[in-house]
Amino acid sequence: MANLWQPLRLSILVLTCSGALYIMGKAALTPKATNTQPSYSLPVSVPLTQWQSLPSKPLEPISGSIASREYPYRRNAQSLTMALRYMTSDGDVNRFLFVFTPIRQDNARLVMKYQPGIGFYGVLPHQGRAYLSACISPRGESTVTAQQFVQNHRTHDLTFDRLLPWLLGQQPLLDRRCLWTLMSVPLTANAGSAELDTAYKTLENAWFGWYRWWQPNFPSL
Repeated sequence: MANLWQPLRLSILVLTCSGALYIMGKAALTPKATNTQPSYSLPVSVPLTQWQSLPSKPLEPISGSIASREYPYRRNAQSLTMALRYMTSDGDVNRFLFVFTPIRQDNARLVMKYQPGIGFYGVLPHQGRAYLSACISPRGESTVTAQQFVQNHRTHDLTFDRLLPWLLGQQPLLDRRCLWTLMSVPLTANAGSAELDTAYKTLENAWFGWYRWWQPNFPSL
């Protein structure tokens, strides 16, 4: 019986070594994925349940952004604005709010929340508006902090099925792309806690639908 297994072991060893040598040779000859930004155009319209889409418009580019667009919506007399930036980043929403928006130091008022099946997001008030913000990643849940962003990518990017494309230079091992969303609704003057809670609920319901649309429609590499 041992003599019968010996040729089989040898065949398996030869196949394994040949496959490994092929991959190594292919990886050596194929240029690695570069850090240049991919080209992509965001859709001009994104459906949102219970909201009517209004004409969207491009946003001014920011550092790390690939494409940016503002999507306004209306429901009866209520308005909702979505600012979406497709970017490569560290996923630090607090830093984004300070550096790239008029919210600036008010980012300290950001309150983090979590929804199973969706992920983390943050809400805050600023100058007559209620805001919700988070990063949507290609895989896994939404995040707010840099630590959540890194952990999410380690969990969902460091997988066996992504190893070969990385070795062949087709994809980065850690996919640092993010759809940073900043959505807001207006508040009345001197809005109290009850109105703010209602505004947050409106934003959350819209956010859940927004996330569920973008997760399967995330831009391809």
